[in-house]
Amino acid sequence: MKGTPVLMSAKTIVAASLLAAGTLAAAAPAQAATETPQSVCGNGFRVVKDGVRTIKDRQGRQLGKVFLLYNRRTGYNCVVTFRTLFDVAYAKVRMGATLTVQTTTPPLTSSKTTSGVYSRHTKPTKLFARGLCVKYSGTIQSPDSAWVGKGGRDEWGNCGR
Repeated sequence: MKGTPVLMSAKTIVAASLLAAGTLAAAAPAQAATETPQSVCGNGFRVVKDGVRTIKDRQGRQLGKVFLLYNRRTGYNCVVTFRTLFDVAYAKVRMGATLTVQTTTPPLTSSKTTSGVYSRHTKPTKLFARGLCVKYSGTIQSPDSAWVGKGGRDEWGNCGR
């Protein structure tokens, strides 16, 4: 009988350890899942009208979305790409976010791209665009590098009028 309480305590400790490990393992993806385009771009940024476009592969599967945001206070636009496919174990894939601003001086456009290998979303791409028209796009490459999905808006819009 003296050994039984120790055995039960060991089972309790093992069960508690497994439960805690499972809770901690689940917390990281849950935290990543709470990230939003607004939280990635920063304080004051809001998704604009016509500011969400789907990124699809050649078969029409949705890989993710690209978001266009604007900050009224600073006059900056921000573009960020989030993926929805291939989130298994948060494996990393190559992604990009591009923002192009129609300027009033030559060369008449200014463009910036952020690209790299990310697990959930790109880093934000920001350019000043108060009163100027913009285009935006996002790309997501398949894990086997066989193809790239693209989405965005190829026409000028959100001109600050």
